[in-house]
Amino acid sequence: MKRATKLTITISALLLGGVTATPWARANPRDLVICMPGSPGTTASARAYMMPFFRRIESLAAWPAGTIKGTFHPSYRSCMARIRSARPGFAVLSLGVYLEQRKRFRMRVIGRVKILYGPGSRLYLVVRKGRYTSLAQLRGRRLTSDHLEELPFLSKVMFGGKIDVATYFKLKKVNATTKGMRDVKRGRADATIINDEQLRIMKRRGYPLVVLARSPPLPGAPLVALGSYASSADIRKMKSVVGTMCSGPRGRKLCRSTGIKAIARASDYTFARMVRLFGK
Repeated sequence: MKRATKLTITISALLLGGVTATPWARANPRDLVICMPGSPGTTASARAYMMPFFRRIESLAAWPAGTIKGTFHPSYRSCMARIRSARPGFAVLSLGVYLEQRKRFRMRVIGRVKILYGPGSRLYLVVRKGRYTSLAQLRGRRLTSDHLEELPFLSKVMFGGKIDVATYFKLKKVNATTKGMRDVKRGRADATIINDEQLRIMKRRGYPLVVLARSPPLPGAPLVALGSYASSADIRKMKSVVGTMCSGPRGRKLCRSTGIKAIARASDYTFARMVRLFGK
């Protein structure tokens, strides 16, 4: 496995936690669920790194230690099962989960999370240089990527509703961060979808690939309060500490050790363009 792949998996694991549901104690309205479909990671390797970050949130919010237990879900199905059964008050979500579920759970954006080696500011459709010059030429062709868990998001946001990704391409999901690029380079795939970090790797390694299309600017991962479950008082408290979670030497070090680049206050307006593009 390439170094970049190991690094991405390690950081994702440290930030996000388990690949499968774990018998944590039943959540409560102050719990925090992290839903990032398609991400790697294991509970065993991540829990020790996650707990100090949750303890910091509790300290800032003046909540009793152990209030936030936190769970991570790398699949859409397990994410939704956890939210329905545990009724957590807060969640960090992929854009796809947020856009599909925001109305159902009366989600209110209170923060924006920038994840190290996460989706980044854009997604890119990449092909081999000189082989394809338009999206139309890729109909029915092979697309290999580690960004294929949320196809409605790709169809509606990245491609502006012009295509249905699920039927337009012959899709192959992979986990390794450089697998899609390497397959396109070697002719095993016709296109791949990559993020900012993968684009930097592509350029640094001199792969003979070019960007054919790109998504609109992406605002990051929303930190939301689930209005169906969180109390108004807890929402106000969480909003008041969002901007300080990664502040100061200790906060910055702790956030980076858990794979977080930055957390800032935000509102529904921050994600309004994504909502319009998604059409719900």
